[in-house]
This record gives sequence, C-alpha cells and structure tokens, in this order.
Amino acid sequence: MNMPALKYSQIHQGFHTFINEDVLPTCGIEANVFWQALEKLICDYASQPNAFIDEAEDNVLAANTRIAPVIDRQQLIQAANSQWSSLFESERASSESKAYLDRHFALASGSHSDVKNYVVYYHHLLAFFEDGSQAGLANPSQFVALCGHKCSPDSVVLQQSPEGLHVELIFDRNGERGAKDGAGIQDILVEMNDPIVVDFNAVQIDGESKIQAYKNLQSFLRGDLQTVTIVKGQQTSCKMHNDATFTDLNGDDYCINNQLPVQVRCANQCLVTELMRDNKSALAPQVIVDAVVTSLIIRNSAMTEKQNKQTSLLLENGSFTPTMMKRIEEILTA
Repeated sequence: MNMPALKYSQIHQGFHTFINEDVLPTCGIEANVFWQALEKLICDYASQPNAFIDEAEDNVLAANTRIAPVIDRQQLIQAANSQWSSLFESERASSESKAYLDRHFALASGSHSDVKNYVVYYHHLLAFFEDGSQAGLANPSQFVALCGHKCSPDSVVLQQSPEGLHVELIFDRNGERGAKDGAGIQDILVEMNDPIVVDFNAVQIDGESKIQAYKNLQSFLRGDLQTVTIVKGQQTSCKMHNDATFTDLNGDDYCINNQLPVQVRCANQCLVTELMRDNKSALAPQVIVDAVVTSLIIRNSAMTEKQNKQTSLLLENGSFTPTMMKRIEEILTA
C-alpha cells in the first residue's frame, strides 16, 4: 500500500487522491486543513468516544424504510427507483384506486369510479360521465400538470396540496388494464416519501472497498448511478430514473425530482478501516471516517437543497452527539 506521509497520519493513496481530487475541490476546503481536522477528530474520539457517540439512544427506522447496502449498486438503484408506487398492485386495484381518488381528489359531483373520460379544458381537469354530464375537481388547484394533448392526455398529475406528494393517472385504452377500465386508466402511480437507508456496515475494511463505497454514494446522490451486466453475451444496463417532466397549466415544464429522503448509516463503532493509520500504524475507526466523508459527499453531491436537507447520518446502535455534529460542520465550513 503506497501512502503519502502527512504530519499526523498515514493515508491510503487512493483515498487521498479521491478526497483531494473528487471531493474537496467542489467545497472550497483546503486539503491540509481537512486532513488535519479529520485526524484531530479521530484522536479526540479515541480518547473520549462517549463525547461523540451516544450508545444509549436507540434508532427506530420508519416502517417503510428501505435499506440498501452501499456496496450493492443494483440494490441502490432499485431503492432510488421506488419513488412511485402503483395503486393497481392489489387484488381489488380498480375499486380501491377509485376510492383513493374520491378521498384525496374528490370531484365537485359524482365519483371517479363512474368517470368515462378525462379531458383538460383550459386550466381545469374535467371528468365526463356516461350520461354526458361533467364535473371538475372539488379543489381545481389539485390538477397541476399533464402529458400529451389536452383533449386526450396520456397522463394527468394531481397534487393534494402545494407541498404534497403527486399522483399520476396514466391512460391507455389499449393497455391490459386500460382496456378494462371505464376511463381508460392503465395505472395510478403515487409518489412515495419513504426514506432510503444507505448502509455502510457491509463494506470490507480494505481501502479499495471503502473508496468504491464512497463513489457509489456520490453517484447515488447525483442520480447517475448505473450498472452494466452481461448475460449470455447480452449487455443489460440498469440506471436510476431521470426526473419526471410534464407540462404545467401554462405550457411550461413541470419537473418532479426523483429524490427520496436518504439516511446514511455509518459503519459500526467497533469496525476499523485501512484508509487511515496513526503514527503507530493503528487503523482508524470507520465510524468517524464514514461520518466526515459521507457528510462531505452529501453536502457536495446532493442534486438540490431539498435533497441536502433530507439526507442525514445515523448509526445502527446509538447516535451521533451534538458535539460530533458540530465538529463535522466545522470541517465542512473550514
């Protein structure tokens, strides 16, 4: 292992290059300042670990949280692409989905289950019934965008409130479901907000595995993570979905970001890593290196300010103390 000699620690060459060339240039932190601050934090943690991690506090994940190992690019992509969930997955899909629309996007009169056609008239979504009558939404502002022609849209997008999640009604009268549905609805997709836990606990201690894990997180947060597999000579690629783009009521683009809340679960407190060694060649604690490096990546790779705020750190057992979070922030703003 070729390590450049610094004042306080020996650092894995690949890790040193990754941080200095791929991470630090985008955040305005001088390399020497960063490395010295990280090394000091590692030393302080070694002498007083309880000041930085509260092992008495339990972490309870939300019921619908998806956990994806950071080393498994395929699972990361699958988790990222789970932003939309179909209401047609249950056995009573048709009746339940129409009841869902009635509850959350009620018509001024009548029920979505009796609608035979949806059209867009100026800035309004109109539902037509079998007897020729029509009704708009009880709250017209819930209709926010469409795809296709107003007279026969490919899909319409509804939003329960200005800051709420979206619902997309997809139409296809020739589709498997659309051909059987009175209004030609092929699917109803509901935007999800279930958090994703990107887990570092399965990463090996060797330097190359850790560096690849950080690069995976970087690509995941940027939205450009992808995999390529070859089976029987056939190449198959898998990548994260792009942001969904529709047309708003004024004819402009209406973009729904493919972003779910992300929690980065750092490695367990008992694990060490070859990325850094002290002057006695003792390996550095993974949990501290993970916390600082992933915070840097989150700050610089998140696609939007909203995603930045929705991304946080956690531990499988215990939690980072306010002192730890303050030290991380000091490094990020050095």
